[in-house]
Amino acid sequence: MHLHFCFEGVPTEQTPAAMLKYYRQRKGLTTRQLAESIGVVPATVLMYESERFPILYQTAIAMAKILEIDNTLLFDDFAQFMDYPYNDKLREVRKTYGLNQATFAEKAGISLSIYSKWEGGSRQPSRKIYQKLLTTYPEINI
Repeated sequence: MHLHFCFEGVPTEQTPAAMLKYYRQRKGLTTRQLAESIGVVPATVLMYESERFPILYQTAIAMAKILEIDNTLLFDDFAQFMDYPYNDKLREVRKTYGLNQATFAEKAGISLSIYSKWEGGSRQPSRKIYQKLLTTYPEINI
């Protein structure tokens, strides 16, 4: 018996982009089919697979559900931070430094009101702000 598989083997570099492409092909879905099932245009999926755009956190969760895989296979460092959950990680790092919210926010160059909403879980930091936080507090990286 001879079996022929139409998809490549598990990628050697297991980036979110490579894993997305591998599992999409393994599931037998076109970029259009996957895109339509999560409500984006096919070009967006292609951009994710070519690493031109980072996979958005909520999009990674939606695609993982469709592909029937673990969410973390499609997570980059920002998505891992968001999934940790981010507010607990911020609190942990802040307490490790022995800082109150005001001092922690000031050192990171962000407003106290925004930071307290993040730590309280009512708002989420953006990818850009996450990168800024990493500069000041590298321990935030999961």
